[in-house]
Amino acid sequence: MLRILLLPVLYVLSSICFAACETNLSAADNMMFDKRKISVDSSCEKFVINFEHTGKMPIAAGGHNVVIIKTEDFNTVVKKIDMKLGAEAGFLPETPEVLAKTAIIGGGSQATLSLDTSKLEKGGSYQFICSFPGHYAVMRGTLEVS
Repeated sequence: MLRILLLPVLYVLSSICFAACETNLSAADNMMFDKRKISVDSSCEKFVINFEHTGKMPIAAGGHNVVIIKTEDFNTVVKKIDMKLGAEAGFLPETPEVLAKTAIIGGGSQATLSLDTSKLEKGGSYQFICSFPGHYAVMRGTLEVS
């Protein structure tokens, strides 16, 4: 009987004591992420972003992705966005400024991004953006490490 009573208490304590090393993020056809800020606990070895395009637009017309960069690298990264590189590459070449990215996905699709948190510094300044050409102007948010 004592075990049954302790289970809810242990569940609550585990939720408090262990960092959430995963979050959900979505975007629709309105070119907006549903979050403006993502917090990563510095105790996480990796951080997972489950990304969903909740709109209906196909990749070619309005696909979205998630790209993690240092804030200081924003201009460098967006200058490298090129339609010729294709959606699978996120319209970006392989470049050290991109810490992690998903492919571009169309409406109704999902992608997962796994970020090695050793690439992040506590208190560092990071952003997540969509690298579909032109979307990065409004589709961006802050990623903070606490």
